[in-house]
Amino acid sequence: MKNKYYNSIFNFRFILFTFFVVTIFISFYLDEDSSGGAKQDHLVTKEFIILFSQNFFSSIEIYDPRSNPHLPFFYILLGKLSNFINLEVLRFLHLLICLSLPLIFYKILKLRFKYQNRDVLFLISTLIFLSPYYRSSAIWLTNDNLTLIFFSLSVYYFFKTEKFKNDNLADSIKCFLFLIFTVYLRQNFFLFFIFYFYYLFINSKVKNVQLIIFLSLIFALPGLFYLFYFQHIQFYLKAGIVNNRDNLLNSLIFLNIILFYLIPFLISKSALKKILHRFSNHLKEICFLILIVLTINYFISDYVIFVNEVGGGVFYKLFVKLLDIPELFVLFAILSLVLFFCFFDIQKENYILLLILFFLYPLHILYQKYFDPLFLIMMFSLLNFKHQEEKKFFNTKFLTIPILYFSSFYIFALYHYH
Repeated sequence: MKNKYYNSIFNFRFILFTFFVVTIFISFYLDEDSSGGAKQDHLVTKEFIILFSQNFFSSIEIYDPRSNPHLPFFYILLGKLSNFINLEVLRFLHLLICLSLPLIFYKILKLRFKYQNRDVLFLISTLIFLSPYYRSSAIWLTNDNLTLIFFSLSVYYFFKTEKFKNDNLADSIKCFLFLIFTVYLRQNFFLFFIFYFYYLFINSKVKNVQLIIFLSLIFALPGLFYLFYFQHIQFYLKAGIVNNRDNLLNSLIFLNIILFYLIPFLISKSALKKILHRFSNHLKEICFLILIVLTINYFISDYVIFVNEVGGGVFYKLFVKLLDIPELFVLFAILSLVLFFCFFDIQKENYILLLILFFLYPLHILYQKYFDPLFLIMMFSLLNFKHQEEKKFFNTKFLTIPILYFSSFYIFALYHYH
């Protein structure tokens, strides 16, 4: 009976994964762009691939971060591969690699929630397939998904080391190594080193810390050499300077985007009970959080996005641009911060991560794609629930609403951009 039970579980997972893979293949054939901008991003990527398919030294001299702020290593690799492999074949190979992200996420969930139903954990991991940004990146050969793959592998080894408490030095090195690979694709992810080093210094032996820092510097040398030798470090530092007005508006946009991904997991009896209990027992703290958002809002003169007039996320577009009711936009920012406080464990690590997420993109305007499916991955990995509460959230009934919610978002995005 036991083998039969496990076989049925395996068959369910296999069928579910195969179904989503087939939908991705169909989307690839139809050139789906449910994110609205991936096809255009691909055209930009294609230009840099062609550039780096030629003489490396002349290409690296020409590459200008003002036209593309990302480090060039992704384009260098694809450029050299394009000399041997057709670009459309590279697109398809990239698609196949991207299929590993939900599987890596599932492996993280198994480590993070060891005693929960594996079937439910697998369902959670497949929510990634419903992300229009994940699907579009997979189809159009952008580096968003590869960034998340390396980042997720880093998180996987982060938990495999039990947050650096054990003496498994090899896994600790892999954790940092994959984060370095992540930074080579998206340099802003270097902020997660702060989070890792926090745990490393607390839980690991001094000699291990020294060795990991040394090896991290060795693997980071090509990137550091590029930044300083070609003087691109100056551009990246200047590009990260955002005026106070943008930071204030972005903080409300950020909170609204976070709320968008929290909502489907809060619509359940157990979640609402936890929120109400936390609310009644921490009224002073919640009033303080409300005051923070209201203070930020006080210094915002208007809610207009000046750069290209795009971006801002679903709720910004709905409340500010479509309905012209910015008060709802502010109210949802308040709800986001309060519900984050009530839903997750009250630990400083959670708020360190929230700050890292906000400062991950110090740009004039935030786009929802920056946090999708990144926040979903972080929500069920790095962010902490109370241990006694975890069991209440991991059942098939709990996942019904998130599945319907994210399916509806994907279908709407598909309709809107086609």
